[in-house]
Order: sequence, then structure tokens, then C-alpha cells
Amino acid sequence: MSIDSLTFVSEKSTSAILRSRSDRLTVDLAQMQGLPKILGNTDPLHFVKLLPGVQTTTEYNSNIYIRGCDASHNDMTIGGAPVFGVNHLLGLFSIFNPAHYPRMTFSNMSSSNRLGGTVAMDLPDTLKKKVTGDVSVGLISAQASLGLRLGRHSHLRASFRQSYVNLVYSRWLKVGDSAVKYGFGDYNLTYLYSDGKKDKVWVDVYLGQDNAHLDEDNYGVDFTFGWGNYKGAVRWAHNGSEIDYNHTVYSSGYGSECFLSQVLAELRMPSYIMAHGYKGDLRWKDVSAEAEFTCYNALPQAPRAVGIANSSDGGIMQKQLGVEGSLYAAYERLFAERWGVKAGLKSICYHNPETGTSAGLLPDIALSYDAFHAGKIVASYGWSQQNLFYTGLSNSGLPIEFWFLAGKYAKPQYAQWVDLSYDLQFCRNMFALSVGLYGKQLFNQVEYGGDLMDMFTTTYDLNSRLLHGKGYNFGLNLMFHKQTGKFTGWISYSLGRAIRKFDDSVSQGWVPSNHERIHELNAVASYKYRKWDFSGIFIYASGLPFTAPKSYYISSGQLVADFGERNACRMRPYIRLDLSATYTIIKNERHENGINISIVNAFGRRNDVMYKLRVYEDSFAYARQSFELRVIPSVSYFHKF
Repeated sequence: MSIDSLTFVSEKSTSAILRSRSDRLTVDLAQMQGLPKILGNTDPLHFVKLLPGVQTTTEYNSNIYIRGCDASHNDMTIGGAPVFGVNHLLGLFSIFNPAHYPRMTFSNMSSSNRLGGTVAMDLPDTLKKKVTGDVSVGLISAQASLGLRLGRHSHLRASFRQSYVNLVYSRWLKVGDSAVKYGFGDYNLTYLYSDGKKDKVWVDVYLGQDNAHLDEDNYGVDFTFGWGNYKGAVRWAHNGSEIDYNHTVYSSGYGSECFLSQVLAELRMPSYIMAHGYKGDLRWKDVSAEAEFTCYNALPQAPRAVGIANSSDGGIMQKQLGVEGSLYAAYERLFAERWGVKAGLKSICYHNPETGTSAGLLPDIALSYDAFHAGKIVASYGWSQQNLFYTGLSNSGLPIEFWFLAGKYAKPQYAQWVDLSYDLQFCRNMFALSVGLYGKQLFNQVEYGGDLMDMFTTTYDLNSRLLHGKGYNFGLNLMFHKQTGKFTGWISYSLGRAIRKFDDSVSQGWVPSNHERIHELNAVASYKYRKWDFSGIFIYASGLPFTAPKSYYISSGQLVADFGERNACRMRPYIRLDLSATYTIIKNERHENGINISIVNAFGRRNDVMYKLRVYEDSFAYARQSFELRVIPSVSYFHKF
């Protein structure tokens, strides 16, 4: 008996998630446009927060916390090159314009020198046969993207997004009782050369800028903020019959300038980080290798205060330089058709003028068993190192957080981790189930323990403001995903702890991290009916921890708070329902247009975003604050050609 041929039958994914695994997901950004929009914008990072193991944040914080790790532990990239400062104001959007990128890849692990996960925006990689475009107009911003064919082997794509938020929402755009004036812009340009066979070359540029003004009446402080980032890179990819490799040379940076004025006192807080480097990877048969080399130039937030109590300029003394290089090699082999093993070793070297040179070896190993129709099990263990830190006064969505390098302020961060996952696809790939268990031990963690008012009245010393400690992250992630058909979506549940122990006198023992949500349930659903696309998102998450004060008093005209145990209290649970309906007016081979109507927080629930000290004429109180817009409706028009 002989078999002449085999036929494999599966359904094409119609979900925004193209490939679903417990450790790695690929997202179609065009399909993501059908989900509820925030003020007319569909944001990739808000989509990431709907995935298992990623903590939901408040409306004032768009940071990404993957499996309990801090936001700085993640590798955020465009076309393989890192970007910094990926958030616009108040956590409403990120810098990633989804009209410019075809796909986004999410992983709960990073192959770069980071302790957390990866969010990677893929560059346009196909040569279109004609002029293509995408235009979307919402209530606070407009975005457009244009693609041009330049000859036989090349393509150019340019995109922009510009806000006009104050024209419509200035009345409601507030932090507490304080009005905010704000504007932002994102600009992308990508050139692609493809020989149509094995090689592709990209030249990619991104620029972003933000400006904001806030009058904080409770403290009598006037804030002016300006921040922005850039990224330029050249990438070469070769996909051969036996050898695949990628080379990327890049320059990336982020800078912010905060100006605060009070009666008889002024404060400027500049900060920046710049990275210039090379990343490369190679795969040949069962062997893979990666190399990275990066030069850093950073200025941690350096207050420059002028006032009756203090005059200082900390900018020059705090500038930092650092050089980081790493080589990684791995061997992967399949045994007896079902068993697989991958063993890798990374050599990393870091040098800075402050503390000299350090080096180390970081091993990792993974063992897998593929039961085919019954699913696949993977167990892995390894070590990671990171030489970058990110901290600041708050996570309120304002640019008063900053980057600094390992050196005189902190030792390099380390983590050892263990992971156990199970993945199953069934019913001709219509459904997918993933289960993940993880644990991570963190060393040399840092948290900011200073206060804004300290910068006005004392000589600033970053070392005296930093808390040093260690931590543990551990938890369980579940996801059930319907991938095909007119009705698609997923339900995910995460149970996780992220605990820290710092060396200060206030924290006694282990305490929850600022972003820990112990329980989180996300449900996402989309349904296509003729010219209509309906979608909804439901989120339930445990409340964030916070430190409550025990008492207040006034000393020498200054309000002083006596705080209790760190992060001993919790906010109320976070509950939100978002709804969306998209009507396609015209759709043919030449063009497509339509209208999207979205409602964010359809329940109108006042979710806590922070606790804040409110000062009145004859009293003061410490009370929870909620986002000013209880329900956020939006209408946007789109046109594609």
C-alpha cells in the first residue's frame, strides 16, 4: 500500500491574531482596525493589554507590564531597532501609527538584552503594484498613509498622524481639576528595496513630538512639557535556501524638557537617552546566532532649580555613557519526531566610565514535546541581563519619568526565569487553547522614592532618591481563541503576582509592585454581518495597590504627609466595556471607505486612576481620582485606495 499525496485542510484566520501561541502572537494591524477605537484611534499597545499576562493600566498610563515585569524591561522595536518613550500623553495612545505597519509581533520573552517581553512593529515588506493609501479622520486627530511604487524593485511608504485635540476635548481633558492643553504628531517614512528573490533592504525613519501645558491649582504650580523621539535605521534581510540572516544599523533617541514654575521658584527637568548600534542574527540548519552592539548616551532627569531655597544645576554631573555588546549562539534539534531541545548561551559585556567593565554568561534551555493533534508542551529555563533603567516621579502619563544606565546609580539588572506552556489547535485550526505557567526572580531592581517638592527645596542627588531591591514574578495565563469564521475573538484569564522588597526604612518585607493586578479577565469579540463589523471588549481587573497616608500636617507653610505601609491598600476593581460598529460604505478592488462609531467605557464606570492630595481653602483630603471622561464616544471616517 502506498500514499501518492497528502492533503492538509485548515481554515484561514479571520481574527486580528494571525498565529496564537502562549509565548508568541502575530497581530494583523488591518484586522485590528475593527476593534473599538479610543477617540478615533486604534492603538496597538492598547490591543497588547488585552492579551494574557499583560496587566491592564489606567487611562493615565499606557506602559506595558508583561508577566509582572516593569515597563522598562520590554524591548519595543520598529523593524528590529529599539525605540524609547513610546507613549503619548495620559496613556491614551502610543507612537505607533497602525496605518504604517502591516503586522505586530508580541512575545512574553525578549531575545535582546531585556528582562521582559517584546513588542515589535514589522515594516512594510511587499511591493505594491500601484499607488495605495489610507486616510482616517477622527475627533482629535487625523492620520494618512501613502504608498508609491518606485520602479521595478522598490517601494516608498510615508505616514503621518497629527492631533487637534484641544478643538473638541479641551473642556474635558483634565488631570483632576486641572485643564490640559496638548498636541502631538507622528511621522514615518519607509523605503523598501526587494530583488524579488532572496534579499530585501529597508531604510526607515520615525519622528514624534508632543507638547503639553498643565496648571495645577492645588499646588500652585504651572507645568509646561515638551518631548519627542526619533529613530533611523537601515536593515538588510537575506532568506536563502540554507542560510537566513538580518543586519540592522540604527540610531534611536528620546528626550524631554519639563518646566515647572511656582511663586518665587522655577524648575527645569531635562532628560534624554540616545542609542546607536548594530543588531544581527543568522540561522543555518540547526544553529542560530545573534549579535548586538550598542553605544548609549543618557542624561537622567537633572533638575535645574532657581528659587529662594535652592539654586542648582545637576545636568552636567549626571550625563552617562555606556557600551554594551553581546553574542548569542543556540543549537536546536528534533529527536524521534516528537521531542525537541534548544540550548543557548549568551556572552554579554558592558562598560561605562563610572564603574568600569563587567561581563557574564547567560544560559538558556528549552525542552519540547509535540503530541501533534493533542497539543505541544514546552518547558524552558534561563537567565537575562539588562543595563538600562527607567523610573521617575509617577506613572501619570506625563514625561516626568526618565532613563539611566547601570553604573554609579545601580548595578546591572538580572533575572532567572522558568516557563511551562501548553498549546493546542483543533477543529481545523478554528480554535486555539494556550496555558502558561511562569516564574521569574529579579535582582538589582530600582524604584524612585523622591518627591517633586524636594527638587525645589534641597540639593538634588539621584542616588539619595533611588530605592534598591529585588523581586519575584509568578503566575498562570489562560487563553481560548476562536480564529476563523464570521465570529472571532478570545477569552483570557491571568492570575499573577509581582512582589518587591526594597532597602528603605518604610517598606518592611515583601510588598506588591505598583502595577500588580492579581486577577484579570479579558473578553474580545468581533462579528461580521454584510457591510457591518461589530466588536466589543470587556475587562475586569483587580485594583492596583497604593500607599495611603496616615496623617497630614503643615510645617513652616509646607504641607507634610505621613504615609503608611508601602502599597498596603488597593483601588477598586477596574471594569470596562467598549463597543464598536463599523459600516463599510463602498468596498471594491479600487477603494474602500466607511464609518466607525465607538464607545469606550459604555458602563460609564468611574474607574480609579490614582489617589491624590486635594487642597482646599481651609482643609485638605486624600481621595481617589477618576478619568474626567466617564464615557468616551468617537466617530471616525476612513478611506483606503
